[in-house]
Amino acid sequence: MLYRYSVSLTPPADAVQTQSHVYSEFTLDLPPTWQAQATDEDNTVAFHAPAHDAALVVAVDFIESGADDLQALADEVITQRLAALNEATPGVWQTLQQQVRPHRSEAGLELSFAAELPGQQVALYLGYATPRKLLHFLMLCSADRAAALALFNATVPQFKPRLP
Repeated sequence: MLYRYSVSLTPPADAVQTQSHVYSEFTLDLPPTWQAQATDEDNTVAFHAPAHDAALVVAVDFIESGADDLQALADEVITQRLAALNEATPGVWQTLQQQVRPHRSEAGLELSFAAELPGQQVALYLGYATPRKLLHFLMLCSADRAAALALFNATVPQFKPRLP
């Protein structure tokens, strides 16, 4: 019996080259257009994509919480993150959507929100609350909602949290 096969050593033309950022609590594969930025915060990494006028901040807060406390904690995290937007960029931020739901792995809760400072910025947030940690993924983009959502949706699948 004869087996025939071919192997291409050339990546497909539409393949996007990425750089892997591997941390103890998550991995993140980003195109080289995302540039790492220095932060003063422990357990925080930040990136900037000048071509998209966007910033990305991923942070981890280690906690000790019982599973019964997670829903209240998740609600408080969203409230605090929205308040932090108001402090960082004063103005009337409008919350477009917010949600807390069980993570598909049942290891904790998945948090999300979308907020807008009309005519200036869009903030898209994805977070995870487990009895061991809070993991935050925040993208800040220019005022174009459609472009912000497209960039967020292209980036989030490359973010792989390690839960719990």
